[in-house]
Amino acid sequence: MKTNAMRQLDAAKIKYEYLEYKIAKEDFNGQAVSDLLHMDHKACYKTLGLIHEHDLYICCIAVDDEIDLKKCAKELNVKNLEMVHVKDLLKVVGYERGSVSPIGVKKNKGIYFDDEVLNHEEIEISGGAFGVGLKVNRDELLTYLKATVKDIVIKA
Repeated sequence: MKTNAMRQLDAAKIKYEYLEYKIAKEDFNGQAVSDLLHMDHKACYKTLGLIHEHDLYICCIAVDDEIDLKKCAKELNVKNLEMVHVKDLLKVVGYERGSVSPIGVKKNKGIYFDDEVLNHEEIEISGGAFGVGLKVNRDELLTYLKATVKDIVIKA
């Protein structure tokens, strides 16, 4: 099965490894997916949709981490941010929970990765469909997405 995210990477000539996993939707979370894929939690990224007024921002953080909305707003030079509600994900971001990928999100004001990404040459992101992950080269992905790296999570 080819997802839109895979087709876009193919068109950009960016190599990726297709990763498939099976998990019940009610059991879905990033840590469980990382465990199923036998990957370091810090190298597996969840994609979050954040809203400021009517602008959409895409933030990718390691599955074990939690977004710091105040810190993130400051880094993005906006007054405040709020998460896109799960029921609004498809309408606002274009993906449903469990399939949100940073690839192919239209009408966003920017894509941001937490600085943890700099510690991993390869990372896993959602492939744009439930049960599909993609392992990609960090630098190629960041360049392709024109993504910015910022400190946006709560640090222990």
